[in-house]
Amino acid sequence: MFKSARVIIALGLIGGVSLAVIVGWVTGFFALVATTVSGLWNDFMGWINSPLGWEHLLAGAGVLIVPVIVLVLIFAIADG
Repeated sequence: MFKSARVIIALGLIGGVSLAVIVGWVTGFFALVATTVSGLWNDFMGWINSPLGWEHLLAGAGVLIVPVIVLVLIFAIADG
């Protein structure tokens, strides 16, 4: 009994995923996602390749400052 229930559930999942893929493909959802991701990637690479500006300096400072603040808070809480 359990084996047939598992088969029914597996076939239902495969059918549901297949239907979702077909609907996403026909409606252009996947093309929209690909276009959005491609645009974000191109913008990110343009930002990375741009000359150093305040944005880069602030991002670098944030990357360095946030872990330091977290460590200070952890040590302060651990010491009581």
